Amino acid sequence: MKKSKITFLIAELFLVVIAGFFIHQIFRENVPQKRVAVILSNSGDKRWDGLINGLKQSANVNDVHLIICNTDDIESAQDEKELIDEQLENDVDAFIICPAPGEDTSDMLGQLGDVPFVLITQDAYSEDGASGFVTIKPDNYKIGYTLGEQIRANDADGLRGKSIGIITGYSQTEGSVSGKAGLMDAIEGTGCEVSWVYSRCGNQNICDIVDILGKVDYMVVMDTYAIDEIGENADNGMYNGAQIYGMGTSVKSVALLDAGKIKCLVIPDGYGVGYASVTEVVKGLNSRLYTMKSREEGIKIIYSDDLFSDDVERFLYSYE
Repeated sequence: MKKSKITFLIAELFLVVIAGFFIHQIFRENVPQKRVAVILSNSGDKRWDGLINGLKQSANVNDVHLIICNTDDIESAQDEKELIDEQLENDVDAFIICPAPGEDTSDMLGQLGDVPFVLITQDAYSEDGASGFVTIKPDNYKIGYTLGEQIRANDADGLRGKSIGIITGYSQTEGSVSGKAGLMDAIEGTGCEVSWVYSRCGNQNICDIVDILGKVDYMVVMDTYAIDEIGENADNGMYNGAQIYGMGTSVKSVALLDAGKIKCLVIPDGYGVGYASVTEVVKGLNSRLYTMKSREEGIKIIYSDDLFSDDVERFLYSYE
């Protein structure tokens, strides 16, 4: 008799567990996915391929609905605010944002209030230093410093008596300012002259600009649009006699390196930035008690001889 009661109780308990599981699944399926809007300047450009792959992979793992806004160039805080307001009207739950150039961007982002957001690729620009917003990006200072180190190591005279031209992205961005600072620190004390510095402005033809600026021994290009344009018009890794070192984030940049059009590339881990940004913002959405954290993803130095190494192939796989 006792055995029958025990068997009956076990069976009842088993049925309760199964019922609980199915009830949980039903309610889980009825919970709508969190909606995360991604704002990137010129979002359809190939330079974002690795980053967008990381965003999508992480969104799939974290079960969120990703909205990658269709955008042209975002040149000001006002441009970005209009995109943000549009998505707020669509009831998105959080944002992943590449901050617009200019000092006004920090103030504009500060008005988002309780809406969670993460900045990617660079911090919002501020003359006073870090903005304080959660930011997932490469170490932009290190990118500039690494390019300077590579040039210095490869120059037979340690850069003594040589000249450098510098091309950055938009002037009032953390990425441009930090990258230039890193480069300047790397070549300090070498006797190398910085002949000119140019910051990208709109859709100007960078090759025409460089032709006017004058000849140098080395050209350091820390703008993903410019490195591809300069590289396309280079010959044997040189443009107007200048060896080309730069930062690239597109398959095209890698192809130009492989073709001998560019001497050296530093590539930030865009996939890692994208993946980590979704993971972090989801943690913030799932628990208001969680404090989202900034982090920096790695970079890779690549010469044409490195392209078929296992380490580099694994790194570049995310760009395909």
